[in-house]
Amino acid sequence: MKKTPVRTYTTALAAAAAAVALLVTGCSDDSSSGSSTPNSASDTKPAGGSSAASVDGKAIDAKFETNCAKQGDTLALALTDLSNATYGNLAVSATLNGDTVQAVGIAGDKGGSNGLPYAVGYGQGAPGGSAQLSKDGNTFTITGEGVGTPDLTNPTAVNTIKFDITFACSTIVG
Repeated sequence: MKKTPVRTYTTALAAAAAAVALLVTGCSDDSSSGSSTPNSASDTKPAGGSSAASVDGKAIDAKFETNCAKQGDTLALALTDLSNATYGNLAVSATLNGDTVQAVGIAGDKGGSNGLPYAVGYGQGAPGGSAQLSKDGNTFTITGEGVGTPDLTNPTAVNTIKFDITFACSTIVG
């Protein structure tokens, strides 16, 4: 079955929508990522329990607010930076069901190719990605690969992008 670029882009944006839902939660923790140009894979991990995100091995330079909320077996995690220099309104989100990553989204209202918004998304069962979870207390690290914004010069190509996200939750609402 051949994927259409619209369907792939829609999947990426749907995964990013989880962050919007978390903006109304009352739990937050201000954290910022480290260097914007890591020297190795270990440099993309935050020091001291900070939330952070990296895409294709490069740390996203952001001052993240972390929101974590749980209802039943579903845990929604979000990092937001509403005035990011590169991506504008930046949201990084994940939805977990138990120990399974259901969706991941990284979205900004600017910073994508060809003037498009920036978007990377993963949805369980959707083609073109993967995600793995590791936990340490209330710190959740998700690594994997998602589908990025389509290249308008080659709209049938699938643009896969690696991500590494750490959600350091000071508290979990619910």
